[in-house]
Amino acid sequence: MGEGSRRGGNKRSSQLIHRRRLFLVQRLIRGSATGRVLIADANAAFPDVPDGIYPSDAAAALRHDIAALRQEYNCDIQRERNGTYVLVSPGDLTVLDLPDEEIEAVAFLIDAYSESDLPLAGQIRTFLERVTLLMPEKRRNQLREMTASPRVDRPRAPARGVDTMMNLLKGVIRKREIEFDYRSPHTPDGAALHHRVAPLEFVYREGHTYLDAFCLQSDVPALRERFVLYRLDRIVPNSVRRLPNALHRDYRRPTYTLRYWLAPAVARTRDVAHWFPKSEIAYADDGSAEVTAVTNDLWRAHQILMRYREHCRVIEPAQLVDMMRESVQRMVALYATDAEQPGGEREVESFG
Repeated sequence: MGEGSRRGGNKRSSQLIHRRRLFLVQRLIRGSATGRVLIADANAAFPDVPDGIYPSDAAAALRHDIAALRQEYNCDIQRERNGTYVLVSPGDLTVLDLPDEEIEAVAFLIDAYSESDLPLAGQIRTFLERVTLLMPEKRRNQLREMTASPRVDRPRAPARGVDTMMNLLKGVIRKREIEFDYRSPHTPDGAALHHRVAPLEFVYREGHTYLDAFCLQSDVPALRERFVLYRLDRIVPNSVRRLPNALHRDYRRPTYTLRYWLAPAVARTRDVAHWFPKSEIAYADDGSAEVTAVTNDLWRAHQILMRYREHCRVIEPAQLVDMMRESVQRMVALYATDAEQPGGEREVESFG
């Protein structure tokens, strides 16, 4: 029985054949597949055709569809030795003819994620390859000739096992406790220490991916009952264990009111960066500024405000004032050792 008889008319049969052929291209854009998988996916994709969009002789119909796509739309579909079909090029079905501005955006993303240590970089590169595949040849050539702008200047760090660790942990985020061994440079001998935590979320920050967690138990007593950022590449891979304990509360970092003063040297042009949520900036006549904001991460606030060096003074909270003061004192002590070197005394004096 032919497809026309089976479907109840040549017009309806032609419409169904056209729909399933376009679906095959759509499915192969997602990834390669065997003929059996293509047929099953096509049948499942059209619930309005209860008996399946492929006829009983589905394998022969599929071969005919592939041949028609090659001939009518110049699709480059190859069949591997293992029976897997691969879409090399959609031919005339390159429907993603983006405007110049968006071509520039694609070029920027390709450059930003090439050889990148950013989380999910591999998946994003694959996604961009799929986007590029759908562009007409003229647009692909334009993209290849483009220089991405602006250049992204950011720190890069080894990303050993970060994606693997994210895949391992993503099923327990905000669900179950975990335990693991962790290597930190703050440990004098570099030994891995044990931690039991409530995992909350992943955070990418300046070259590193962290697990933000509430520490429930640790070989480092000072970390217990505190929110801690654990670098994923420092978690010992084979030490991770999911625990049966469900998280018994909704862990949320405490919020702190943040207030700091900036000297005229950085605030005079009245374009101070809004580093923190709810930032409000009051500019003074002398060119200085006082910033009020909120933060739930004093360690991060400490890192950011230290960038202003001698041009910033933290007013509150008291915990952050102490952190800044301790860092400055340690830096003075560190640089004071240069006094014995030629020119050292001049540098120490200028620092003060």
